Amino acid sequence: MKKQLLILLPLIGLFASLNGQITLSNTNFPGSGDTLRYSNAQLSSIGNYTQTGANYTWNYSTLIPISQGVRSYKSAFSTPYAFFFLGFNEYGEKVNDTINLGVVTMTDVYNFYKKSSSGPNGYLLDGMGMKISGIPVPSYYSDKDELYLFPMTYPKYDSTTFKFSTPTTTLLPITYTKGGYRVTKVDGWGTVTTPYGTAPCLRVVTTQYAKDTIKSTILPFPIGFNNYQRSYQWLTTTSKIPYLEVNGNLIGNNFTPTQIRFRDTYKFLAGVEEKEEEGLIDFYPNPVSDKLYLNLKNKANYSVEIFDINGKLVANYSIDEMKNNTQFISVENLVQGIYTVKVIENEMPTVIKFIKQ
Repeated sequence: MKKQLLILLPLIGLFASLNGQITLSNTNFPGSGDTLRYSNAQLSSIGNYTQTGANYTWNYSTLIPISQGVRSYKSAFSTPYAFFFLGFNEYGEKVNDTINLGVVTMTDVYNFYKKSSSGPNGYLLDGMGMKISGIPVPSYYSDKDELYLFPMTYPKYDSTTFKFSTPTTTLLPITYTKGGYRVTKVDGWGTVTTPYGTAPCLRVVTTQYAKDTIKSTILPFPIGFNNYQRSYQWLTTTSKIPYLEVNGNLIGNNFTPTQIRFRDTYKFLAGVEEKEEEGLIDFYPNPVSDKLYLNLKNKANYSVEIFDINGKLVANYSIDEMKNNTQFISVENLVQGIYTVKVIENEMPTVIKFIKQ
């Protein structure tokens, strides 16, 4: 029996090699010091992103990039929340300068990830760091959000729960909680092509079914709302972040894509170029209906240009040197959608994005 097993194991490995399917583990995902560039693509340039299968070929070489960004992962010790997120396998990624929740604004917002090799073996969302009223607030997942479980291969289906909360204390004006479950399906494998190149991949669909709740001392009752999000991802062994992803909102059975981005190298994009520096401009609210407020760091002359999702210039403004660093631009005449704002100070551009509702 043992001899038969020894013969069978190499045959299994040979079969996996011949059929070309890849297997992903923690080593294929971001860690400390990774700085990974991506391009945002025009939504209408993606074509059909739902088709999938075994040994499938996805060709998205005609994606039209409209802006670029960088995802930077730091050791938790190198973030503003180092004291709260200890551990050599904790990685922080700054995801927002400002999040406006209506009753309160969170700033300097980080996600913290952990690579776990046991119980479970996965890439986990471990917590968030943020500042509320200038107070650093560490917030932990009491039930970790398992973004990916390993080994990841085709086919695979996982359903996991998660629960998150900010601390309950009289020092903070709100308590923000989030709970729900995530369904992750590896529904295909093959090769994917984008303007960045061609690579063997797994196709993964991950859906978050969450409910967010805000409790505030100035509100008579808690406010809760569903937060359903879906992401179609093409994952490779070398890109660390998705080689390609289509992200959006799920309402009932209707999925609405709001973002397409793919792994990329630096390129000059006419009209829009994104800077890598963090925190040059704070802005709120997002989404916005009428006035978008800009908290400009320097007292200088600025020009402001707004581009639609297709990269077309739809509005521009000039802001002269001002006494108050907070200025607003009117967006009430824009149609609903995703926009990019390029703010130029002394010929140095900074790019932000907002949703017009």
